[in-house]
Amino acid sequence: MIMYRRIHNNIYQIKPGRLSSHCYLITAELNALIDSGTARDFPKLERELGEIGLNAKDIDIVINTHEHFDHIGGNLFLQKNSIIMAHRHAAVKIIYGDDEVMMCRTHGQRPVGYRVHVWLNNIDAVDLGGVFLRVMHTPGHTSGCICLYDPRNRILFSGDTLFANGTLSSIYNSGSLGEYFNSLRKIKTMKIDLLLPGHGRISGNVEVDIERTLENTIRTFPDAEYIAKMLGLTEN
Repeated sequence: MIMYRRIHNNIYQIKPGRLSSHCYLITAELNALIDSGTARDFPKLERELGEIGLNAKDIDIVINTHEHFDHIGGNLFLQKNSIIMAHRHAAVKIIYGDDEVMMCRTHGQRPVGYRVHVWLNNIDAVDLGGVFLRVMHTPGHTSGCICLYDPRNRILFSGDTLFANGTLSSIYNSGSLGEYFNSLRKIKTMKIDLLLPGHGRISGNVEVDIERTLENTIRTFPDAEYIAKMLGLTEN
């Protein structure tokens, strides 16, 4: 069963397994993988890379959108040959095995042995040679969440910060609702033609996705409406 598809020129979406996040492969002078799924699903990820014409050793860079087990598990098998990147708030939890945040043991994995070679900050950039990705710190789901923006093609790799059609992102221990709203406000100002999230379907209607996410968040979380008004995200 084929679990990858070509999204845009040199961008592939890979779905290694039910618990894994989507993984996005960007082929360029430096091949990059955005998120690596669960450790358990790595053989499937490796097989899909083979179908595309690459192997694990061809991945030059892995960028984790945050520190949860379903986004970082494959790092264990890639970190010997690939440069692992994550936001500094995520990196410290990954390196020191903060399982309360990473949630590895809950899903039969061990939160040990992970490396992060490059600690990213907001407005950093990753140059893959022919592809330029802007790093945006978008905390809320966790404190270490980032989105990656390709300004040339107006593509946003949103991790678990924003999903299609207003699907809610959970707010975990290290995140906060106020930060989440601020992150949505930041994304709302951007020119985005294609949303590539960590789970669910892709979207070409990002303005609607953000508005529905705000509406659903306000309906779901206590105090959300008050926080949204204070941040100027709602009119009334």
